[in-house]
Amino acid sequence: MILILGSHQDDVLYCASLLNQRQDDMVLERFPCAKGTLFNQEAMVVHGVHSSVLSSAVVTEVLSHHYVSLVFVVGKCFGLNQSFKQGDIVIADTIIDIDVDLIDAANVTLSQIPGIPREYRVQQDVMGYLRDGFHKRTLATAKTATLLCSDNLSSPAISRAMERRSVLGSNGPFIIDSCTYGVALSCFLHDVPCVAVKAVERDISEARDIKDYLSALNTYVDIGKAVVYTIGDVSRNDILRLRRGQ
Repeated sequence: MILILGSHQDDVLYCASLLNQRQDDMVLERFPCAKGTLFNQEAMVVHGVHSSVLSSAVVTEVLSHHYVSLVFVVGKCFGLNQSFKQGDIVIADTIIDIDVDLIDAANVTLSQIPGIPREYRVQQDVMGYLRDGFHKRTLATAKTATLLCSDNLSSPAISRAMERRSVLGSNGPFIIDSCTYGVALSCFLHDVPCVAVKAVERDISEARDIKDYLSALNTYVDIGKAVVYTIGDVSRNDILRLRRGQ
């Protein structure tokens, strides 16, 4: 099965609309989902997830009951330090949780949960499938960035990143969202690859404007086309496996 996760219904609407033999259901009795097939591959589309805590719970629940070969996280994100403009499409090659501070445990570094890598590196062949999808099915070009994840988009960690223009030794470019790390953590613990492909709504320092959201919304069809193409490729090739971030 392929799992596609978004925060809003708009995030997953394109993929959900293409499901064959669609059946609507709920995950954990509160998160709407649709099940069906894409290219004869079982798929599940879930939305309504707005934080890493919830996304980790939802993905863990799905992985506990289904054999999932790949997880997509789609929807909007925010740029940092004007690295991206409105409507840019970005694939995250690295995912970092910046809510984690120094934990009092042996051999643990800043922004690391004991026993878990400090950062999640997305499998390169998954990213290759996605880039190929954008190239062959759309006129859009997907960029690459490190994704910083925080449940609080006004957190001091984001402010520090804006001031220093670097995070954990990386100089970016960066995008920010509030749910992807929870997905990456759950997938890491279950040996399932995941990838985030996002539309930039605005820079995190800018005031919210409905026009920014609409600009991001205009790219959702391109993201959906690339995701569906990737699912078709995966169904024709060997099942992808996570190699612990390699």
